[in-house]
Amino acid sequence: MTDLFIDRPRRSAANELSLLKLLVCCLALCCQSLASAEPSLFEDWSFTGFGTLGYAQSDKYSDTVLKRNITQRSQKVEDNGWLVDSRLGLQASKELSAHWDFVGQMVVQEKVDSTFENSIEMAFVRYQLDDSWSFRLGRMVLDTFLLSDHRDVGYSYHWVRPPAEFYGWIPFTHYDGFKASFELGDFDSFVRLKAFVGKGATKVNIGYADGGTSFNHVKPNPMAGTGVTWEKGDLTLRGHFAKFRISDEIAAVEELNGFVSAPAIQSAWPQAQQIAQAYGLKGARFTYQSLGFSWLPGPWVVLGEVSDVHSTSFGTYGGQRAYLHAGHRFGDLLPHVTYSRSWDDREYPYDPAPATPALEALEATLINNRLSGVVNQYTISLGVRWDFASQKALKLQCDRTKLYDNSLGIYPTSMSTLVLLNRPEDIRSWCAATFDWIF
Repeated sequence: MTDLFIDRPRRSAANELSLLKLLVCCLALCCQSLASAEPSLFEDWSFTGFGTLGYAQSDKYSDTVLKRNITQRSQKVEDNGWLVDSRLGLQASKELSAHWDFVGQMVVQEKVDSTFENSIEMAFVRYQLDDSWSFRLGRMVLDTFLLSDHRDVGYSYHWVRPPAEFYGWIPFTHYDGFKASFELGDFDSFVRLKAFVGKGATKVNIGYADGGTSFNHVKPNPMAGTGVTWEKGDLTLRGHFAKFRISDEIAAVEELNGFVSAPAIQSAWPQAQQIAQAYGLKGARFTYQSLGFSWLPGPWVVLGEVSDVHSTSFGTYGGQRAYLHAGHRFGDLLPHVTYSRSWDDREYPYDPAPATPALEALEATLINNRLSGVVNQYTISLGVRWDFASQKALKLQCDRTKLYDNSLGIYPTSMSTLVLLNRPEDIRSWCAATFDWIF
């Protein structure tokens, strides 16, 4: 049943509502095919859904907030541990004709921009040319990683949440555009090639503050990428490459530019304006590369991924990420262990600010992750999944995370920037539990 939420031919993925005009145009283009279809457009719809009800110790520490990803509001999840992992999704699909179908998906969850339109993760029409070629137009999931096409479906994986070091910094879940796929093989093995182009948008919460320039709208346009998936028996390999460009500046950098352009700042610290420009995102280009595998021999489950992120902007998430996950099923129980790591060794390449309180505070903001997004940490997770009933599972997971110097890119803090400037490495631990189901 979890296959309903995995990207396979003639099956579902993820998309959005702002594409209604585009979809209407596409439906008009294929009206000739639709006219010959026997079922009415209002009949024979297929509906499926999924949900997660969970609680996490998000407020365990006064100086570190546990978050699932950077699109969540820091103070909201700190005040309510039920919001970290809980979500509800509904998926609808319909075969329009022998070659055309429609897929839509809506997911309600905690995030900065939780409007109705932004909750629609999928809304695309698909044309299946033959057994090998398929084409999609609309809003689709950004499936550039192993779990990207179903990471909202908690029932489809073993963790309470995917490793934060690898997935927590990813701001984009979908894009609006076009995708072509080619697949060949049989039930024993197959290869899928795909390529996409489009644009996206998301809102992220930088740091701890609630509102203002802590909420930033990030718009990648254009986005383009390609990927390959190979499956044979119990082994699956996936590789992806993607590039995109940020079309607009984020609010936090605009505020920074306005601050450093003040005559007093320029006179006391001329390099401040150069630093602010290096943090700019408008026109910045990003490159994502990832390689993942899944091996399921008998009762064993082994999977892992490694990725590299490069950007022309200093003010973003960069470096390498990886994780390795292993579990063994004993009847309905699946205990598992995961090691995940984020390497982000970028160093602040500028001269220190003059020793004045105002300039030291500004430099502290630049050096720590409020803007730089440094994620340098590792986590060891222990968990267990219990499939106690059909299409229902309970999960318990505890994480022990080591945060290196000034690394709080995913886990925000209410501490002042001056305190953070010389904060040593530290260890934090959290536990969480979820009830996951599909229907």
